[in-house]
Amino acid sequence: MMAKYSKNIYEQMVLAAKKAYPNECCGILVGKKSEQSETEVTEIREAENQFQGQKAVHFKIDPLYLYHLEQELDPRGLEIVGIYHSHPDCPAILSKEDEEYMVPGLEYVIMSVQNGEVVDVKSYKKAMPPLTSNN
Repeated sequence: MMAKYSKNIYEQMVLAAKKAYPNECCGILVGKKSEQSETEVTEIREAENQFQGQKAVHFKIDPLYLYHLEQELDPRGLEIVGIYHSHPDCPAILSKEDEEYMVPGLEYVIMSVQNGEVVDVKSYKKAMPPLTSNN
């Protein structure tokens, strides 16, 4: 099941993508996961693209930022439920790099930005691997 989010959350992601163009934007989806129903995104946090190189085709989020964000969210009963980023002048599909770095169970929202305007938004989720016993 894909995450659900409000029109306001969607508009915040679109604004971040337009603002970062022609570079990739990136940020965190914050909310609550549920085994029984859809994951609900309650807020987003923009993150600085820390990639040291061509930011138009890559993004990197500082792991220390993620750690501190988790510490902030936990007492509120919230957690990181996904990542969003943009693909400037490219389709909203997973790149090989996106697929390689996906964390199972997290939502990945990708926005295609063409000439500074968001033209497509797609969401992806990598399935959790089955648990195995070491015995």
